[in-house]
Amino acid sequence: MTPETLGRYQILGELGKGAMGVVFLARDPVIGRQVALKTFRLGYSADDEELAQFRARFLREAQSAGILNHPNIVTIHDVVDEGNGETCFIAMEYVKGTDLKQLMQRQKRLELPFVIDVVAQIADGLDYAHSKGVVHRDVKPANIILTAAKEVKITDFGIARVDASNLTTEGQLLGTPNYMAPEQIQGKDVDHRADLFSLGVMLYELLTTKKPFQGENLTVVTHRIVHDAFTPPDRYVADLPPAVLRILDKALQKDPAQRYQRGSEMARDLRAL
Repeated sequence: MTPETLGRYQILGELGKGAMGVVFLARDPVIGRQVALKTFRLGYSADDEELAQFRARFLREAQSAGILNHPNIVTIHDVVDEGNGETCFIAMEYVKGTDLKQLMQRQKRLELPFVIDVVAQIADGLDYAHSKGVVHRDVKPANIILTAAKEVKITDFGIARVDASNLTTEGQLLGTPNYMAPEQIQGKDVDHRADLFSLGVMLYELLTTKKPFQGENLTVVTHRIVHDAFTPPDRYVADLPPAVLRILDKALQKDPAQRYQRGSEMARDLRAL
């Protein structure tokens, strides 16, 4: 049942559901603007210590992401922990648009200039976040919103790390496996360059409608990400410029030191096409 209010926010409707909670459209009566509320339900099979760990991580990650202020990043307005053992939520900028996952499902093959513009905007947003010490850790099409004006908005900064608490399945990978960098899969230390690998996977998929590392199950996919070369994109698309292939090759390097070191570098190469 949808609540009428959360904190000071008036609930207008439900925008979607996730594994950890619900996203609501709401109104902030103090400022009079619409916001999206992303809730995190805590009241299930968790002991006091787990709840305390989750709450601490939630607040730390949400506050870290809350410092970000960039045209290509969904702005966080408020972080609320009601302290009742039930609900934490983030109030964020409400963006009208379509996420890239939905767009790809509808349109299949996308035009090259459109793909280049979208991915360059994502790289801009990531570069800014990385300059502030914030790593996304779950860059994927479902976390990229495209407005009617073709402006990109990255959402869910820090959320993957929040979901990595003991409330998740033991041993569960942090992030979405198809888009994860090799070092993420291997459980190694992860920095901003993992986000740029994930962006390379997205670029490949937007261009070809296929993922660069495929397999019949998760075990095969993750093994290929760590050990195998990606499937040559010209197997699916015959007319990609050589410069695009070079960008993909650099973004999808197994060794982070051989990848793009900054989002701005990747954006520059994309816009030079």
